[in-house]
Amino acid sequence: MTIDIYAFYNNKGGVGKTTLCSNAATLYAKNNPNTQVLVIDMCPQANISQFLLGGGKNGYLINQRLQSSSSRKNIVGFIDWLLKGNSNFGRLNTSYKVIVARHNKNISSNLHLIAGDSFLESLSLALNYAVINPANTKAWAEYMTAIKRLCKYEFDSKTYQNMVVFIDCNPSFSIYTQMALVSSNKIVIPMMADYSSLEGIKSLFMLLYGEYPSAALKQYADDIITFNKQVTHFQLQLPTIYEFVFNNYTINDGVAAAFDSIRTELITFCYDQFKKFPSLFALCENTPTSKEEWENYYVSGIKDFHTSGKVSSSLGIPMFLLPNQSKYTMPDGSDVKLPSSNYSEALENIESFVNKLR
Repeated sequence: MTIDIYAFYNNKGGVGKTTLCSNAATLYAKNNPNTQVLVIDMCPQANISQFLLGGGKNGYLINQRLQSSSSRKNIVGFIDWLLKGNSNFGRLNTSYKVIVARHNKNISSNLHLIAGDSFLESLSLALNYAVINPANTKAWAEYMTAIKRLCKYEFDSKTYQNMVVFIDCNPSFSIYTQMALVSSNKIVIPMMADYSSLEGIKSLFMLLYGEYPSAALKQYADDIITFNKQVTHFQLQLPTIYEFVFNNYTINDGVAAAFDSIRTELITFCYDQFKKFPSLFALCENTPTSKEEWENYYVSGIKDFHTSGKVSSSLGIPMFLLPNQSKYTMPDGSDVKLPSSNYSEALENIESFVNKLR
């Protein structure tokens, strides 16, 4: 039995993280019916939960019912239980996951969800106090590894051979994001071909791994408590970088030229980090000896979804199922024609990315 936990994270928002995570998880579940796939929504906006639970207003209303139920069977229910003195739990008091197919017939029956909740952000202050509990010097480590233990106890070993977990993280480096990252063993970094994405990746190396872009900044950090120092102090493991994914690339000539220019700069920066800090990256069969080889291992691209993405998110239909029809009725009653040729390359890109997950 194995449990692989992928965190989808970038310190910059708006890079297509949730869309990538949802399409990867649903396709992976379809391709691996003997694997329990668990999606954990660690973003207060709960967009991936809304999509998986039916899309659009239907998904929103179902998730609202989960939030308002007395059991609060979602991520906030779990964290609330932790805060009530259970940070060092060795078993769960209840299951916090839901079987998505019971709410959305487009999703494989082996995909489960620990749904997001808008109240997650409101728990940040309580979590910040809890992890520095003077009566429990191990509190920080207990909270940081709680999601990993949650996955372990949510695994249905009687039904499935193994488990793969997809965590949709919030862009901010908040305490619940830190919990998700420490509990993961692999990180997928979605990005756009823009300089904001470059800054987001630089922040990731600094915040997560303690690798600073300048000696002056490193010297400044030496005098304060940082996340990375806490990880080292408690001898915890951080996820290795598994894949950089360029989202929403285009093939229009003018835009493509600008895209390629910034893309090259981003890849060069990421490759330079690999050469400096190879231990931060997931192992591959053969160590890359050139930037081109490195890119083949560690970089993917997902073409623009355009209209197909709006149809998918509004109806809760994964991208790989869209070719089943050429016309879809939207929630407002309007019909949208959707020729598969418009998004065939995007589907190929998603399949290629999911095939890299192992």
